[in-house]
Amino acid sequence: MSARRWRTACLVLGAMCLVLLWRDCGQAPVEPRAVAECAGPRVGSRAVRVASGASARPAGAAEAEAEAEAEAEAEAEVAAGPAGADDGMMLYGVRLPGWAMWLAPHPGEDLRAYRDRMLPVAVAAIAPQRTRVARSRDSFAQVAQLDARQRAELDAAVDETATALQERVMNAALGGELAPATFKPMAGAEMARDLLDIVGRGNRRFLAALRTEQRAALARHPFDFGDYLVFSTRWEEAVKLL
Repeated sequence: MSARRWRTACLVLGAMCLVLLWRDCGQAPVEPRAVAECAGPRVGSRAVRVASGASARPAGAAEAEAEAEAEAEAEAEVAAGPAGADDGMMLYGVRLPGWAMWLAPHPGEDLRAYRDRMLPVAVAAIAPQRTRVARSRDSFAQVAQLDARQRAELDAAVDETATALQERVMNAALGGELAPATFKPMAGAEMARDLLDIVGRGNRRFLAALRTEQRAALARHPFDFGDYLVFSTRWEEAVKLL
């Protein structure tokens, strides 16, 4: 998979986790659903019937009956379609595959248990992107000949921006701005604008540390402050504190 597709997959996974966490913040844990007991497979019962009746009927008749029942079961399975075809969840008219439901909170699973289950998955998914942005940073530092002060300024700008983003999100969550019961689209738009402004300030701080020729080199290089911020920051450390 290409780096762009990996990055898109990581962003989609992160967005899904945030949406699911936001959705379940105001809900009580769901009680486990009752599971009905299913009868055993008919194949076993057929074998018992065949075995019990083998002495009473000729062997040829028993085999013919078994073949007829096997053909009837095969036709029923074909008519019913592939197993699990109806699994999943409808989202805006699109049916998500059954395996995608594993990413959602399970019945009876609280937010802490959900976090502990999903965090290793998210970290493993983002690991290739962290390696990619680290290589891109080192490549740009070599091309632009960044000195120690400029590299330190990049790290400081990233740390300051990440801290400001976390504080903005936490304040919104604790202040009820993101409460599902009272959430409005414009509140989300205002918050998104604030987050983008924070990232923009961090990028400007980094650019201010560069000389004119270094900025020109940055324009030609694939390294990007926002990309580096998203994938290099250890967001999981903040999530562990929740």
